[in-house]
Amino acid sequence: MEGTNNESGKAGVSMDVVVSAGGKPVHRVDWITPEEPLQLVLEQGGKRMDLAVIMRTPLMDTELAAGFLFTEGLIASRDEIQSIELEGSGQGEEGNVIRVKLSGDVRKDVEERRFSVSSSCGICGKSSINELYVRGYPIIRSTGKVDRSVIISLPDRMRSGQKVFLSTGGIHAAGLFRYDGSMVAVCEDIGRHNAVDKIAGFMLLSGHMKREDYVLQVSGRAGFEIVQKAVAMGIPVVSSISAPSSLAIETADAFGITLACFVRDGKFNVYSHAERLNWD
Repeated sequence: MEGTNNESGKAGVSMDVVVSAGGKPVHRVDWITPEEPLQLVLEQGGKRMDLAVIMRTPLMDTELAAGFLFTEGLIASRDEIQSIELEGSGQGEEGNVIRVKLSGDVRKDVEERRFSVSSSCGICGKSSINELYVRGYPIIRSTGKVDRSVIISLPDRMRSGQKVFLSTGGIHAAGLFRYDGSMVAVCEDIGRHNAVDKIAGFMLLSGHMKREDYVLQVSGRAGFEIVQKAVAMGIPVVSSISAPSSLAIETADAFGITLACFVRDGKFNVYSHAERLNWD
């Protein structure tokens, strides 16, 4: 499953809009990024739990559910997922419920956690680097290097796979790339953290997880929630077209991630582990 990964779901919703043109109102049709709630239901050990309601763009819901469970530390591998079933087609209430059946008994931490995730919040109650250490995520020690020219090229390479963005102009994206710049997957969502979770789900379900020499490219700022998901996925390099936060930098430095930000106009800043870059 290579290349862009937006084959299913809504590319946009058509709506009437009044445009101010030359001082006179003009009626036109505009394409808008869809945003709908997804109810994530877990079935495990004979119990059913309403775990989360995620505000998202209805694309790649299967990957979103799997990636959310993985980056939140509720599952550790693909083998824990017995089935994922989306009820309906993502249109209306019947299409906004996804059921994930997990193997084994219900873990206490799963029973105790409930989430309500907006399209702008990806931290979900986590506030420190220490929790990532508690989960047992290893420090990334890959020694491969990526060329400066590849990092500069990634925003444009990712944009070529942003089908919804081309229609609406109002959606985030996350891209998974190899060190040579080749595209593995591009995922889009109204929430930048959801787009990254979709990448995590893609990696988990397609067997790409925990491989070295990947770059995660994101369309928005590099906040803590983005970097902590890269830590969970074991991705050595995170590239962002916008600014980092102080906690994102601290997290990237602590876990061995190269963090490149303001990647645009042929330049970028590196905030941690610049030794992973070739500057020639």
